[in-house]
Amino acid sequence: MVEFLKKIGVLLIGFFLIGNLMSFGSLWVLREGSFYKPSFLATSIKRNNFDYIVLGTSTGLTTLNTRHIDALTHKKGINLSVDDTSISSQYLMLQHFVAQGKTTKICVLAPSMVSYDTQDLNVNANDYRFLPYINRDYVSNYYKSFSSTESVLLSGSRYVPLLGVSYYNAELFFPSLLSLIKPERRNRFDAQGNYTYPNQNMDSKLIKNRKEIHLKFKNEALKKIKALCDSQGIQLICYLSPMQSRAVTAFPSTYTVINHTAVLNDVRYFYDDIHVNTSGRQIISERFAGDLRPFFN
Repeated sequence: MVEFLKKIGVLLIGFFLIGNLMSFGSLWVLREGSFYKPSFLATSIKRNNFDYIVLGTSTGLTTLNTRHIDALTHKKGINLSVDDTSISSQYLMLQHFVAQGKTTKICVLAPSMVSYDTQDLNVNANDYRFLPYINRDYVSNYYKSFSSTESVLLSGSRYVPLLGVSYYNAELFFPSLLSLIKPERRNRFDAQGNYTYPNQNMDSKLIKNRKEIHLKFKNEALKKIKALCDSQGIQLICYLSPMQSRAVTAFPSTYTVINHTAVLNDVRYFYDDIHVNTSGRQIISERFAGDLRPFFN
């Protein structure tokens, strides 16, 4: 019986060591590739100086087309938005941007509207995409700032990478296999970090009677973004993207805001209630370019 238990113990230790070795390899491959935005920024973007960057969630990702904005303003920007995140994640992305030794004159923050007035009590759905950089203090400390099961597994991956990779195996291990074969492959964004939702219903219908929303901009992570921007000499602009059913009508003067919540008045420019489609993105990017231009003077 003792001999049997010894053999089981050896097998378990072997599986543990092999699992950690494979997990370490998966994170290394993802870190060297371009599949997710953090690695894309670190490995594929050779430019160090930008005129503006866009941080946000799916609204920032699909609303502001930096290619089109660049063509109109003759400036250089990049979209670093990641879907299914909130302002705490965007603060982490800004830290990651600065850690790469990159600079920007303007930081455009484009989260979901509700993020401005809510606090994150857990890691966000796609925060695992920073796991390849778990050995960096700002990433590890971010995961440690929460107390959920996911955050414990992610933070613990600094010493036992098997924890995070096994929990997020479909999002980390299998993409690492794709990255191993094709390191330049990206996960639903173009070479400047943009993505668009397709035009579906192109029937015209005017939007009326949007619900008025007042924002207080009380998210603590927003204050951290502002402080980091100030320390780096970066102008922070808070962006409010178009919505079908709601419009922001009041917000404090503490932050510089570009408010496009009620700019589009036809449903044919929307993919859903809070996301524009390709046609809507074209119109908004042109409008945004005009609104952004004075900040470069």
